[in-house]
Amino acid sequence: MTTAVTNLDLHDIARSSRTFGLQGYFVVTPIEEQHRLLGRILGHWHKPQSQEYHPKRFEALSLIQLTRDFEGVKQEILRKHGELPEVVLTDARRVRESVSYSQLRHELEASGRSRPLVIVFGTGWGVSDTFYPEVHRILAPVYGPEGDQESGGYNHLSVRAAAAIILDRLFGDRG
Repeated sequence: MTTAVTNLDLHDIARSSRTFGLQGYFVVTPIEEQHRLLGRILGHWHKPQSQEYHPKRFEALSLIQLTRDFEGVKQEILRKHGELPEVVLTDARRVRESVSYSQLRHELEASGRSRPLVIVFGTGWGVSDTFYPEVHRILAPVYGPEGDQESGGYNHLSVRAAAAIILDRLFGDRG
Protein backbone atom coordinates (compact mmCIF):
# COMPACT_ATOMS: atom_id res chain seq x y z
CA MET A 1 0.00 0.00 0.00
CA THR A 2 1.27 3.46 -0.80
CA THR A 3 0.14 6.93 0.15
CA ALA A 4 0.36 10.20 -1.71
CA VAL A 5 3.30 12.47 -1.02
CA THR A 6 2.02 15.93 -0.15
CA ASN A 7 3.48 19.32 -0.93
CA LEU A 8 3.34 20.16 2.78
CA ASP A 9 5.35 17.05 3.69
CA LEU A 10 8.00 17.94 1.10
CA HIS A 11 8.40 21.51 2.30
CA ASP A 12 8.13 20.95 6.03
CA ILE A 13 10.36 17.89 6.27
CA ALA A 14 12.95 19.50 3.97
CA ARG A 15 12.98 22.59 6.17
CA SER A 16 13.35 20.47 9.32
CA SER A 17 16.11 18.46 7.64
CA ARG A 18 18.01 21.63 6.76
CA THR A 19 17.44 23.16 10.21
CA PHE A 20 18.95 20.14 11.95
CA GLY A 21 21.88 19.77 9.53
CA LEU A 22 20.93 16.59 7.71
CA GLN A 23 22.78 15.83 4.48
CA GLY A 24 19.76 14.65 2.55
CA TYR A 25 16.06 13.88 2.53
CA PHE A 26 14.95 10.94 0.43
CA VAL A 27 11.37 10.59 -0.75
CA VAL A 28 10.60 7.01 -1.72
CA THR A 29 7.57 6.11 -3.81
CA PRO A 30 7.13 3.53 -6.56
CA ILE A 31 4.21 5.41 -8.13
CA GLU A 32 5.12 6.98 -11.48
CA GLU A 33 2.44 9.68 -11.22
CA GLN A 34 3.90 10.74 -7.86
CA HIS A 35 7.33 11.03 -9.49
CA ARG A 36 5.92 13.30 -12.18
CA LEU A 37 4.12 15.46 -9.61
CA LEU A 38 7.14 15.71 -7.32
CA GLY A 39 9.34 16.44 -10.32
CA ARG A 40 7.11 19.40 -11.23
CA ILE A 41 7.10 20.71 -7.65
CA LEU A 42 10.85 20.37 -7.22
CA GLY A 43 11.47 21.72 -10.72
CA HIS A 44 9.72 24.94 -9.71
CA TRP A 45 11.88 25.29 -6.60
CA HIS A 46 15.12 24.58 -8.44
CA LYS A 47 14.68 27.51 -10.83
CA PRO A 48 16.97 30.55 -10.47
CA GLN A 49 13.94 32.73 -9.65
CA SER A 50 13.12 30.55 -6.65
CA GLN A 51 16.69 30.74 -5.47
CA GLU A 52 16.59 34.52 -5.78
CA TYR A 53 13.19 35.12 -4.12
CA HIS A 54 13.17 32.28 -1.57
CA PRO A 55 16.81 31.32 -0.95
CA LYS A 56 16.17 29.50 2.33
CA ARG A 57 13.34 27.42 0.85
CA PHE A 58 15.49 26.73 -2.21
CA GLU A 59 18.31 25.55 0.06
CA ALA A 60 16.04 23.23 2.06
CA LEU A 61 14.32 21.71 -0.97
CA SER A 62 17.72 21.07 -2.57
CA LEU A 63 18.18 18.30 0.00
CA ILE A 64 15.36 16.21 -1.52
CA GLN A 65 16.20 13.19 -3.61
CA LEU A 66 13.42 11.16 -5.17
CA THR A 67 13.73 7.40 -5.57
CA ARG A 68 11.42 4.51 -6.41
CA ASP A 69 12.59 2.12 -3.70
CA PHE A 70 14.75 1.87 -0.62
CA GLU A 71 17.49 0.10 -2.54
CA GLY A 72 18.00 3.38 -4.41
CA VAL A 73 18.48 5.17 -1.09
CA LYS A 74 21.05 2.65 0.10
CA GLN A 75 22.98 2.74 -3.17
CA GLU A 76 23.12 6.55 -3.20
CA ILE A 77 24.44 6.60 0.37
CA LEU A 78 26.96 3.88 -0.49
CA ARG A 79 28.10 5.93 -3.48
CA LYS A 80 28.50 9.11 -1.40
CA HIS A 81 29.88 7.66 1.84
CA GLY A 82 31.50 4.39 0.87
CA GLU A 83 29.37 2.25 3.16
CA LEU A 84 25.76 1.25 3.64
CA PRO A 85 23.76 3.14 6.27
CA GLU A 86 22.42 2.04 9.60
CA VAL A 87 18.63 2.02 9.20
CA VAL A 88 16.58 3.35 12.12
CA LEU A 89 12.82 3.09 11.80
CA THR A 90 10.31 5.33 13.53
CA ASP A 91 7.08 3.74 14.69
CA ALA A 92 4.06 5.06 16.59
CA ARG A 93 3.65 1.69 18.31
CA ARG A 94 5.67 0.70 21.34
CA VAL A 95 8.17 -1.99 20.46
CA ARG A 96 9.82 -3.96 23.22
CA GLU A 97 13.36 -3.50 21.96
CA SER A 98 13.27 0.13 20.87
CA VAL A 99 16.16 2.55 21.24
CA SER A 100 15.61 5.74 23.24
CA TYR A 101 16.29 9.18 21.81
CA SER A 102 18.92 9.92 24.43
CA GLN A 103 20.74 6.65 23.71
CA LEU A 104 20.80 7.22 19.94
CA ARG A 105 21.74 10.89 20.39
CA HIS A 106 24.65 9.89 22.62
CA GLU A 107 25.84 7.40 20.00
CA LEU A 108 25.57 10.00 17.23
CA GLU A 109 27.56 12.51 19.26
CA ALA A 110 30.29 9.97 20.09
CA SER A 111 33.57 10.75 18.46
CA GLY A 112 34.67 8.33 15.82
CA ARG A 113 31.22 7.45 14.51
CA SER A 114 31.36 7.52 10.74
CA ARG A 115 28.63 5.16 9.56
CA PRO A 116 25.83 7.02 7.80
CA LEU A 117 22.38 6.86 9.37
CA VAL A 118 18.98 6.77 7.68
CA ILE A 119 15.89 7.55 9.74
CA VAL A 120 12.81 6.07 8.08
CA PHE A 121 9.39 7.70 8.51
CA GLY A 122 6.27 5.97 7.25
CA THR A 123 3.04 7.66 6.24
CA GLY A 124 -0.54 6.52 6.08
CA TRP A 125 -0.51 2.95 7.36
CA GLY A 126 3.16 3.09 8.31
CA VAL A 127 5.96 0.99 6.90
CA SER A 128 5.16 -2.39 5.39
CA ASP A 129 6.17 -5.47 7.36
CA THR A 130 8.20 -6.51 4.31
CA PHE A 131 10.54 -3.58 5.06
CA TYR A 132 11.54 -4.80 8.51
CA PRO A 133 14.49 -6.94 7.35
CA GLU A 134 16.13 -3.63 6.27
CA VAL A 135 15.83 -2.19 9.80
CA HIS A 136 18.69 -2.27 12.30
CA ARG A 137 16.86 -0.52 15.14
CA ILE A 138 13.50 1.06 15.96
CA LEU A 139 13.16 4.37 17.78
CA ALA A 140 10.81 4.69 20.72
CA PRO A 141 7.47 6.30 19.81
CA VAL A 142 6.71 9.97 20.39
CA TYR A 143 4.11 10.34 23.14
CA GLY A 144 2.46 13.36 24.66
CA PRO A 145 1.75 13.93 28.36
CA GLU A 146 -1.11 11.39 28.37
CA GLY A 147 1.32 8.52 27.85
CA ASP A 148 1.21 5.70 25.36
CA GLN A 149 -1.79 4.25 23.55
CA GLU A 150 -2.02 1.32 25.96
CA SER A 151 -2.86 3.73 28.79
CA GLY A 152 -5.41 5.61 26.68
CA GLY A 153 -3.10 8.37 25.40
CA TYR A 154 -3.50 9.88 21.95
CA ASN A 155 -0.68 9.13 19.52
CA HIS A 156 -1.43 10.03 15.91
CA LEU A 157 0.97 12.71 14.67
CA SER A 158 1.37 13.78 11.08
CA VAL A 159 4.63 12.61 9.53
CA ARG A 160 5.91 16.19 9.32
CA ALA A 161 5.19 16.84 13.01
CA ALA A 162 6.78 13.54 14.05
CA ALA A 163 9.83 14.25 11.87
CA ALA A 164 10.33 17.70 13.44
CA ILE A 165 10.03 16.33 16.98
CA ILE A 166 12.33 13.38 16.34
CA LEU A 167 14.97 15.47 14.56
CA ASP A 168 14.93 17.96 17.43
CA ARG A 169 15.35 15.17 19.98
CA LEU A 170 18.29 13.69 18.08
CA PHE A 171 20.05 16.77 16.69
CA GLY A 172 18.60 19.87 18.40
CA ASP A 173 20.40 22.29 20.69
CA ARG A 174 20.21 21.21 24.31
CA GLY A 175 21.58 24.47 25.71
